[in-house]
Amino acid sequence: MNEKEVFGMALGLKGTPWYVAQIEFDVEGKTLEITLDFAPGSTFAHPRTGNLAPVYDSEPRKWRHLNFFQFRCEIHAFVPRVDGGQQGGGVARVEVPWARPHSGFTLLMESCMVLLAQSGMTAAEVSRMVGEYAQRMWTVLHHHVKRAHEQMDVSQVKTLSVDEVSKRRGHDYLTVLSEPKSAGQPSRVLFVTEGKDAEAVGRAGAFLERRGVPASQIENVCLDMSAAFRLGVRQTFQNAAMVFDCFHVVGMAQRALDQVRRRERAAFPEELHGKRWLILKSYEKLSPGEQAERDQLCRGKLQTGKACNQVDALREILQEDDLELAKDLLAWWCGWVGRSRIPEMKKVARSVREHWDGIVAYLQTRITNGAAEALNGIIQTVKRKSRGFRSFEYFRTMIYLVASKLTFDLPQPFPSTHTKSH
Repeated sequence: MNEKEVFGMALGLKGTPWYVAQIEFDVEGKTLEITLDFAPGSTFAHPRTGNLAPVYDSEPRKWRHLNFFQFRCEIHAFVPRVDGGQQGGGVARVEVPWARPHSGFTLLMESCMVLLAQSGMTAAEVSRMVGEYAQRMWTVLHHHVKRAHEQMDVSQVKTLSVDEVSKRRGHDYLTVLSEPKSAGQPSRVLFVTEGKDAEAVGRAGAFLERRGVPASQIENVCLDMSAAFRLGVRQTFQNAAMVFDCFHVVGMAQRALDQVRRRERAAFPEELHGKRWLILKSYEKLSPGEQAERDQLCRGKLQTGKACNQVDALREILQEDDLELAKDLLAWWCGWVGRSRIPEMKKVARSVREHWDGIVAYLQTRITNGAAEALNGIIQTVKRKSRGFRSFEYFRTMIYLVASKLTFDLPQPFPSTHTKSH
């Protein structure tokens, strides 16, 4: 087997009219150029009809391929046009097996770009590694991510999470629609749109409708207590139960607790100096010495200690497995806090009453936005590493690439490896 046959097998030319005609290896220029050709009299499938047709003429094309060691590799070929006749589609250029139409890269090269970007590398890092302009690489990413996202199966989606992510510094946000982890399906981003209002939720619903998922199919939507998101869910997913994440409920109470601490710190600096994380951390995460110090604070007469007890009680109630008992305890908690003289915590109790159905829905379903927050962390990491994105389209492409669990119809550019268990 000679080198032409080896390269022909590597390019997948077996069983096609194509063969390797010439190999030019320039050591000083660090380039490898492979010229492909086809035998005289060859016929090719017409791109419109699929019928075999004779060659009408040909035109020169070239594609960037994966590097051969440290050498830049390019493929050259005269791509034929075939004539299918008036009834057979007319004259059209054939599709080559190593590249998609209108691309300057081979499929293996494009697969390499997608895989590197999906692994966590920024667009600038990938472009430097493969030796191509970043904009050419972005063109490849936009094409394959859009195609894979359009082919993503969402037909079985019944539970959604709605969250926002900042696009850049300031009040510039995106709304991220995701699906929590379920049996056989990891958590994934389904749709991203600009803004964080009711209209953004409406666009998310329209996306699902276009993909064959009616609004009536959605049973639960997990979200924070944002008024805009609540309005959007009521308008778009009218049959779905709104589930308020327990972490947001406890977080609201913790923010009120911190406000109490700040208010009292001026009057009681010795008692409350350096106590912020002592009261905001979960009791289980404190050391024995810190737990004793917190117990002493909570037994005192300061409103900070009393508010801390109230937050701890709320956290325990939301962990109660018995639904009816949890509802009774939550109603008792609202009455207890409502009768206290702590205005910050009384406001929390009023908010719990106002969002009662959504909190009870959490107690029934135990659905949280934990998966959405994890996806949000991945998205923020991508944004920080890339130093932001020039437009929403670029940011959306990267979000889908790293957080939507997309499947790409591309060849594997690197050999798969495995470890042997002993």
